Amino acid sequence: MRNQPLPDRPANAVGSLDRGLRLLQLLRDYGSLRVMDAATHLDISRSSAHRLLQTLAYRGFAVQDDNHVYLPGPSLDAAPARLAWTKAFGALCQPHLEVLSRRSGESANLMIRVRDSVRFLGTVRAHSVYATNDRDGVVMPAHRASGGKALLAALPAAEVEQMYRRARTGADPLLGETEFRALVSDLASTARRGFAINFEETERGVAAVGVAVQAGGRRAIGAVSLSCRADRFAGLVDKTLVPLLLDAKTQIEKDLSIIDLVTGA
Repeated sequence: MRNQPLPDRPANAVGSLDRGLRLLQLLRDYGSLRVMDAATHLDISRSSAHRLLQTLAYRGFAVQDDNHVYLPGPSLDAAPARLAWTKAFGALCQPHLEVLSRRSGESANLMIRVRDSVRFLGTVRAHSVYATNDRDGVVMPAHRASGGKALLAALPAAEVEQMYRRARTGADPLLGETEFRALVSDLASTARRGFAINFEETERGVAAVGVAVQAGGRRAIGAVSLSCRADRFAGLVDKTLVPLLLDAKTQIEKDLSIIDLVTGA
């Protein structure tokens, strides 16, 4: 079965439900949330944000600590990233995503890897009829998303093999031998050229190119990608998308060299 496109927001969507689900995504990806942060992100009043968070707590999707900070609750099925720096990383990258989207005319995305998946921390959607759908909060398999491949290519080969080929207790390996070998070849190509490509691997009619972002010139902590319609990709990738993406990577890494996201210094 071919990958289906991400759905558009339905015209008759239930607003309060949509806001509640977005809060679940924020709790999942950031690991904690204050009422004011929720209100700002959703552009609603503090009282409305408080009611939504209290409802999530009532259903077990959130818990409140002694400092009145909301944390993921036991009913939140997807394991939270639990990386204290993800919020700061998203804030640091946001202006760069906006510039990247404006310069390229395509949608720019930011993601982190959590084990064998990637979590999209944000999307700046292009102001164009060709714009791909918003990926904000979406979870995708790392070995299919362009940014995920870029992050996997930065790992030691043994760690990739451990992740995808060594069966967990009572479970089959995540990838079969043939698919794993294809991934290894793809990751080798990604490492050589410095960027990864996803052509309709996660969404029908959509292609993307992604690069890993390093902190302190040492480890890859996230990835940035540009996504566009698959029928426009070949004409854009080499002359437009890749050069702009690599420039954005350089600028983000310059900003990261000034601070330590892990310690907050």
